Amino acid sequence: MPTGISEPAPDPMPRPDDGAWLETIALFEAIREGNQPAAHRLLSSSAKRDAVLGGLFSMLGVFLRGEDASGRAKLDHFIEASHRAGPPPAFGARPFPHPSTPEPPTGVVS
Repeated sequence: MPTGISEPAPDPMPRPDDGAWLETIALFEAIREGNQPAAHRLLSSSAKRDAVLGGLFSMLGVFLRGEDASGRAKLDHFIEASHRAGPPPAFGARPFPHPSTPEPPTGVVS
């Protein structure tokens, strides 16, 4: 589902420097882990927030365009499901378990 032809933004986001790029990678990793509080803290405390976001958008674009046909089908399904589901809860509101907190055993019914 293409989004159509778009003109370049009048004010593109700044290009990340080395520090902002490392923050971008850390943000991507926190999001991948589902650690919303860490991702939120990282982005909120960044001195170069726009550069980090621009780097994240670029990184996601490269990752998503690199998917094979089955991966693209999964992405299309995910986009369709997202339209049906509506907006998620506020980002950063979901708790993330501390690494020392044991996960409950799977398949055990209490």
